[in-house]
Amino acid sequence: MKFFIIIKEKSERLPDKNFLELGEKPLYSHLLNELDGEDVYVDTDSEFIYTELWNGSVTCYKRNQKFIDLENDLDYKVSPVLLMIDNFLDTYVSDDSEIIVTPHVTSPFIKLSTIVDAIKYLDKGYDTVQACTEHKEFTYFNGKPVNFDENVVQKTQDLKPVVMGNGAFFIFTKKTFKENNNRTGKNPYFYSLTVPESIEIDDVDDWYLAKSVYEYN
Repeated sequence: MKFFIIIKEKSERLPDKNFLELGEKPLYSHLLNELDGEDVYVDTDSEFIYTELWNGSVTCYKRNQKFIDLENDLDYKVSPVLLMIDNFLDTYVSDDSEIIVTPHVTSPFIKLSTIVDAIKYLDKGYDTVQACTEHKEFTYFNGKPVNFDENVVQKTQDLKPVVMGNGAFFIFTKKTFKENNNRTGKNPYFYSLTVPESIEIDDVDDWYLAKSVYEYN
């Protein structure tokens, strides 16, 4: 099992997000501390991160300039993350059956034990696993009801949950990724997380929530 982590220098919605202190430690360090002793690889465009980690217990390398250029190209409308994963697999993973986990440092409460439990679903007929949250709420998409009959008033507890990927982690093998060119395969399992592990820090509201939860615990 190998862990592949991307740590960015800049963040648009929450400036310097990965370096903000959560409980007197920078955000990026929470996940790395949780994975201490695991086979971890970090791809970064941050000179600071590279200097901090290159001689430590993880394999840290500088991001390929072509991926940085793509991310900064306003005409390139998608994230280069799949290209970066592909590059990692070609460079560091020789076994097609190797289990790959791509967690994010913006999920500071995720536990290694949770990831290990999620991996078990690869042995249950699923080809990939991804973290999600389930919501039992009246949900619409493009103005149309998704999980309820708009002609009656259903009890909320009887609604089918809407599953939303939260990005905390994706799990797959090198073989599955190469076949699908994606972190999600043809038969994915959506592994449900609850608070606090489900907290994903994207913006300032998420940050204040994470700080409150951290201080409370």
